[in-house]
Amino acid sequence: MLALWIVMRLWAAHAADHGILRVARIFDPQTLDPATIQLQEDFILLPLLHLPLLDEVGGTKVIPCAAKSWRASSDKRIYTLDLRPEVRFSNGRPVVAADYIFSIERVINPATAATMAAYLNGVRGAAEFAEGRVPHVSGLTAPDPLTLVIELERPDPTFPFLLTSNLAMAVPAEELARQGKGFATHPVGNGPYMVKRWLRGARLELVRNPHYGGPEPQRLRGVDMMIGGDETTHLMMFEHGDLDIANINGAGIPQPSMHRMRDDPQWAPLIQSTPVPGTSYISLNTEIPPLDNVLVRRAINHAINRDKWMQVALGRFTHAEGPLPPLVAGYDPQVKGYAYDPDRARQLLQQSGVPMPLRLQLWHSTEESTRFIVQGIQGDLKEIGIEVELRAATYGELMTTAQIRGRVPMTLTAWYPSIPDPVDMLGTQFDGRSVTNVASMNIAFYNNPKVNRLFDEAAPEVDLPLRYARYREAERLILADAPWVCLGHLNILGLPQKWLKGPLVDPIYWYRLDRIWMER
Repeated sequence: MLALWIVMRLWAAHAADHGILRVARIFDPQTLDPATIQLQEDFILLPLLHLPLLDEVGGTKVIPCAAKSWRASSDKRIYTLDLRPEVRFSNGRPVVAADYIFSIERVINPATAATMAAYLNGVRGAAEFAEGRVPHVSGLTAPDPLTLVIELERPDPTFPFLLTSNLAMAVPAEELARQGKGFATHPVGNGPYMVKRWLRGARLELVRNPHYGGPEPQRLRGVDMMIGGDETTHLMMFEHGDLDIANINGAGIPQPSMHRMRDDPQWAPLIQSTPVPGTSYISLNTEIPPLDNVLVRRAINHAINRDKWMQVALGRFTHAEGPLPPLVAGYDPQVKGYAYDPDRARQLLQQSGVPMPLRLQLWHSTEESTRFIVQGIQGDLKEIGIEVELRAATYGELMTTAQIRGRVPMTLTAWYPSIPDPVDMLGTQFDGRSVTNVASMNIAFYNNPKVNRLFDEAAPEVDLPLRYARYREAERLILADAPWVCLGHLNILGLPQKWLKGPLVDPIYWYRLDRIWMER
């Protein structure tokens, strides 16, 4: 540990440079290809390397980005975007509408294995293209090089939010053809920065894109990201002045240090905080016995002291009753989930008829804060007669395994929607028709035909009160079936050095490193 500490401090001293942002993360990115990114730690890098067509502010407001303007048809089915002529890739080539058509089709193409491809199912002709029946998506057209038109199969008032995500980031076809798999480590994008060097397990260096033409200035000279160590080590380096941000892993401040940093007059005034439109939860695989028994799932919900383990009193999370978080449109403050009630949990287990004691496996990621949570959950479930084996895995391994049918009984994870609407939070996680023998985002493998029907009625509805009423009904049915233990809604904490200025924390990306600057 001492040797690692010395190496990290030497790195930080070498990296120290006015205008170079010094940050650290625990493990390497899985990929820098916007089409296949799925880890939250990797999403943080996207705004540095790529410009989406539109951008978001505060998680709920859409603003122009690579597109200087946009408009929707009256029925919210056709969206037209006017591109900025000055936007260029880091190889110097202008970005045109055909690049977006290529990139969106690439996401839809099953060969890409894009995790979020299902979000684009509503584009007209997407299904025929994905099935290989047509060479192009008919709903994507370019009347001229700087105009992109996207036509949907049915009305969708939430579609502009998709255009703020990695689904609407252009990549140049010629660079993909030239680099092949190497594009994932040295992507060519149109963002303010580009990859200079990536030494796996050690360092990722970003420098300014010399051809950048986006709407916001390049506020930093570059980003120097150390790879390795843990959250506690990173915090120690921050306190010694060797990092500009305390942590960009997890919620921003390591769990064991929460009290100390909040009470420290040097650091407490610098802490930034924002609620995140997402929910931390335990998925209960409804296809694996005894979790296929709804009474067992309800018992597990009643057995866990959620607010205690999620540190609601410290502000790390806010209390959750159901899947929908407060920042998502249609959130129902009247919804009621499962109160902490171990006696009721034991009664439900007895009524379920399953033989006791139960033995289940809970998969979780390796972060320090996660270990604290799962150990608490393990103790709570033991109190009602459920023995839990804890299985730690990297987040990539965790999700890859959990998405395969019949593999993981319980998974501690979270879902942070790209769209602040129930169509994302509920539709992607609980639609039973998404359950297949290949990877599924519905990792509870939950299927209720009544819920599926409500999703079909709500998704195209442009009358917002009616739309949200249907989603609220679906949420009540989901809660009764208990495929999740809803643990809490995360608050992201950011702790920058006093010389770092600007809004660091963000509800969608968590940390917007492209929106901060230095004043020493």
